[in-house]
Amino acid sequence: MPEMDYAHLKERIKDCRLTQKECANLLGISESQFNRKLAGEFVFRQDEINGLCEILGIDGTEIGKYFFSPKLRNINKGKAS
Repeated sequence: MPEMDYAHLKERIKDCRLTQKECANLLGISESQFNRKLAGEFVFRQDEINGLCEILGIDGTEIGKYFFSPKLRNINKGKAS
């Protein structure tokens, strides 16, 4: 499974004036666990995605943008110019 890019999700959390700790508490998970999910170490469970959509006012049509956007690899990385 490709690594996901949660930049949009992190920005939405800020836009809603919440902290990652507050989101974790509202989801019922530890701040550490939430941060590790945002870092891509663990995947979000379906119930966590649903909870975050409710907390952050994310419409069902936008779930892909926030939770299923793969990180783009830099194909030029390491190549000489």
